[in-house]
Amino acid sequence: MNLPRSITWNGSQYDVPGMDELEAMVFDSVCETPDGDTVEPDHPDSWLFLLGLI
Repeated sequence: MNLPRSITWNGSQYDVPGMDELEAMVFDSVCETPDGDTVEPDHPDSWLFLLGLI
């Protein structure tokens, strides 16, 4: 899967987490937003949602 290296979210640039981090978010059922908040994986601001993985 080809993921971008970074995204622009809420006007700021963020580096995309690596596959290991993204996999951990899937298995833990807890996800982070680009600015570090903890949310459900299907939250619109979660990394998994923003990257189109769910």
